[in-house]
Amino acid sequence: MKRRLFVRKLAITLSSIAGAIIGIVFFRQFSHKRAGSVKQVRLGELSDFPVDTYTFIEEHNIFVYRDHESVKAVSAVCTHLGCTVQRTTDGFECPCHGSYYANDGSVISGPAPTDLVWYKMSRLPDGRLMVDLDAVTGPDDKLIFT
Repeated sequence: MKRRLFVRKLAITLSSIAGAIIGIVFFRQFSHKRAGSVKQVRLGELSDFPVDTYTFIEEHNIFVYRDHESVKAVSAVCTHLGCTVQRTTDGFECPCHGSYYANDGSVISGPAPTDLVWYKMSRLPDGRLMVDLDAVTGPDDKLIFT
């Protein structure tokens, strides 16, 4: 009888741990920001970002895209389970579970439930660029500097 009680308690404990892990993973997909993270990030001068290039800012998990007229920032966090996406020739790819995103951050395929998040950009009085990680925008919202 003691063996059955031990096995039952072990099964309940392991089931509880597995449930907690599944719950954490599930709710993590809805959180794009880490608690205590910096909300407004100074990125540097406009000249630090090459034209027609997505520049990865690892410290803040964002890509900054600059063209000839404007600059914009997109999250590098996959909306599926929070992995960091990688830049491809056609957009972005999640190396963890295979989600694909177009250049505008929209989901092309994979388990990702929503598009990548775009952030509001601004220019400081000294000319440096700043991204506001609290201000979510769309792919068409860009900082025009010409």
